Amino acid sequence: MNMVSEMGEGTALDDGIARFLGVSGDEGEIRLSDIRNKAAIELKKYGEDLGALLLQHEITVPPAIQLVGTDDGRIAVQGEHPAKERIEGVINGDTRLLKWFKEIEVLFEILRRTELRGAADPVPPQYFNLGLTSLGSIAFFSAR
Repeated sequence: MNMVSEMGEGTALDDGIARFLGVSGDEGEIRLSDIRNKAAIELKKYGEDLGALLLQHEITVPPAIQLVGTDDGRIAVQGEHPAKERIEGVINGDTRLLKWFKEIEVLFEILRRTELRGAADPVPPQYFNLGLTSLGSIAFFSAR
């Protein structure tokens, strides 16, 4: 069974999550730093891939693009971006990008929940954001 270390307590890692992270049952523990590294790599690759795809559609960055997942499984552009509808059309029309966005969201949610485990104050509801800037991509959580 896989375990996540650096969590304060030895919590078993679900086999499905282990497969998602690319770790076999024989490898034992998964360090939080491994999840953080995978999240960073996937975020960077997603940003580069999405930026190149948007450029093919003559959509440039800047201005920065802020993406969020919607309740119906789509991706929406937050704020008033001049190419908002076109960006949403490109991303929501590509199942690979949709799935990849959700995978990145899950990685960052695992990190966030792990880091906030045991916090004295309950964390208010927040949602995952992926930002695409001229310097690269960023991930953050914001209040609902």
